[in-house]
Amino acid sequence: MSNTPVTEIITLTSNDAMKTTPKFQEAVELLCQSTFEGLQQMYWGDRIQQPGIRQWFINWDHHPQRSESTAAIAAQIKEKLGAVVDSPPMCRLVVFNPYPPTKCFVTPFTEVIISTVKPETDLNEFSKIIDASLEVCHDFEGCYGTAWGYVVNAKDAKEVVLLLGWESPEHHVAFMQTEPARRTTPPYVEGVEDSTVFYIQSQDA
Repeated sequence: MSNTPVTEIITLTSNDAMKTTPKFQEAVELLCQSTFEGLQQMYWGDRIQQPGIRQWFINWDHHPQRSESTAAIAAQIKEKLGAVVDSPPMCRLVVFNPYPPTKCFVTPFTEVIISTVKPETDLNEFSKIIDASLEVCHDFEGCYGTAWGYVVNAKDAKEVVLLLGWESPEHHVAFMQTEPARRTTPPYVEGVEDSTVFYIQSQDA
């Protein structure tokens, strides 16, 4: 996996300092100016339904590796993030298809679905189910693009992340009322234990 393009998804549970200080922006700038190899585009945004949770998406050409030359920068970034969160950041590494998932972020709204896959679910068959459920979105007005991938650093349970770019939440709601959505969504729901669904309005760095 070390040479595979990957997206790092960092979940930050914010405290008041996230809004009142420039610490997060400083952390983003530090990473942008760093010598980390393979760093590509970054996007971030607060969950619309939970504005106290910020999502940071970092695209890498390959799995980020720390080195002596980047250790000091990494420590500074960790310190700045520590000042704006109430709990340790959660990091997921996802191999998205397609990569990079740019179309899902250069949109007014990005829908993010994070699901825990049932242990008994056959992943080969489930991958086909995901492909089918996202494929029907592509021709729907207001959908800009989709991407999905498994979390490759999950320790306990298998997780999958889906991204969908929408013109608005209303377009998403309208899509879910269509026959293709009603046909392809239940098999996905059957394959997972639980899901977290939210929107962000992403900003790029």
